[in-house]
Amino acid sequence: MLATSGASQSIQSCDWVASAANLVEPWSETSRTFANGDIRVAELDTGGEPACCSSHLLILSPNPEYGQACHVLSDQPGVGFSRVFSSGIESSYDPGKGILLQVSVGRFDPATGSSDSNNPMRVPVRINQATGVVKIEMLTKSGNVLKKKASN
Repeated sequence: MLATSGASQSIQSCDWVASAANLVEPWSETSRTFANGDIRVAELDTGGEPACCSSHLLILSPNPEYGQACHVLSDQPGVGFSRVFSSGIESSYDPGKGILLQVSVGRFDPATGSSDSNNPMRVPVRINQATGVVKIEMLTKSGNVLKKKASN
């Protein structure tokens, strides 16, 4: 069972974290496409820094104003997750809101000094191709939107 969260997670415009040097290989296992290839996600690793939390998710999506948009999903700006499970991303589509990606991530637990890969958390990321907005949606247990954080 996956917990759903988004309380401290962040979507940022691409910065040093999104460097091509941080792409995790092989691409066939660490990247996926959605929306007929218009949206691509890829795992990033900042070389083990910080040691607990170096995994992020690159999100490339259309932006009607300037073409391709580039965002990074992190636990906090500049601080990633202990693991991003790109193969476990689930998607759904709402014509009025855009595509919703449920991204499975592992979070570092300072109390135990590790993360539990058997109990990942799910971060709901909404991508609206019509507006270019990429945001984290806060969902209740019933799946209803609680509040939103946006970046465009």
